[in-house]
Amino acid sequence: MHMKVMEMVGESTEGWRSAVQSAVSEASKTTSNIVGVEVVNFTANVQNGRVVEYKANLKVAHTD
Repeated sequence: MHMKVMEMVGESTEGWRSAVQSAVSEASKTTSNIVGVEVVNFTANVQNGRVVEYKANLKVAHTD
């Protein structure tokens, strides 16, 4: 089986799980056969001492 991997960044104001899902949903608009993801990094934007946006860097694996 031949696999391809693309890198994505997902963003959410609700949490890291939602940020991951955001990236997967965006990838699935143009890529079929997504078979898995690797979460590479979690980050967040902070304003006035509060987390206001969650970000997840992913590697998305898919087949041809």
